[in-house]
Amino acid sequence: MQAPEIASFVSDRAKKFGFDNSQQLQFCASRLRLLPEETVLAGLLLVFTEGSPPPEGTAAQELAGRLLVALAPKGNVELEQLLRSAISKYELSVEQLPQYLMYLCGKEAVASTLHLLEAEDLGSDERRALGTMQFWVRNLPEHL
Repeated sequence: MQAPEIASFVSDRAKKFGFDNSQQLQFCASRLRLLPEETVLAGLLLVFTEGSPPPEGTAAQELAGRLLVALAPKGNVELEQLLRSAISKYELSVEQLPQYLMYLCGKEAVASTLHLLEAEDLGSDERRALGTMQFWVRNLPEHL
């Protein structure tokens, strides 16, 4: 499975079974553990950057967030580009994305990148998403 296939797999499972089904979380995790971590990371992040926005994409983002925490895949991300893409589709209740990014990149890096994005011309939904991510970064631990 490549990154787009992982994103589709997670989205399809979330659509069929929801995001809070522990058996599905275990099933998805067991399938993804067999793949290279960087590919898993890229696929899970695609759910946030190229998937459907809320409300249609909510379950997929919730499941992808839970999988990020459960698997903690290592890899490199271009933080500014990722956050810029994610804020336009971000489900505000998914605290796992900013928490995972803090784990991967460091709390200071995530906080400063979000601060940098404040200066951009953002719509009201993007501003709300940015503010929510900043809230999560301030209030969640850096570890998973």
